[in-house]
Amino acid sequence: MTRPISATAISAIEAAMVRLLASQTEKEELSIARLADEAGLSRATLYRAPELLARFRDAASARLQAASVTAPADRTRQLENEIASLRGRETDELRALRTANRHMAQRIQALSLLVAEQERKLTRLQAEPSPPGSVRVVPFVAPGDLASR
Repeated sequence: MTRPISATAISAIEAAMVRLLASQTEKEELSIARLADEAGLSRATLYRAPELLARFRDAASARLQAASVTAPADRTRQLENEIASLRGRETDELRALRTANRHMAQRIQALSLLVAEQERKLTRLQAEPSPPGSVRVVPFVAPGDLASR
């Protein structure tokens, strides 16, 4: 027959059970070794109190079941928050792309106006007679345009 444990050991085990079961870290496993460590006792001492171990196992099992029931809701909430964050980031990126697109369109428009102005100047210079002794302005013909003539 095994010798019963002391009242001090029983109260240490019960206090350790309360602390472990009340802790918010659900990912950590609730084991006999962890209970013994928390109580500051050996596992052999814990095994001499089977009724306390049964209570601990039942409470740990209930906590595990409760965690598995709430875990999908927590995961859903986490994923919804992530979706909201990604949508916000997407909106910011779209806003930045629209702004960049608008700036590019303005630059293209400005460059188109400059090209048109240069073409008008070239046309005007080509149409003017050259003063005697000066260099004549000759129209530029691209190599691809020569083949089509």
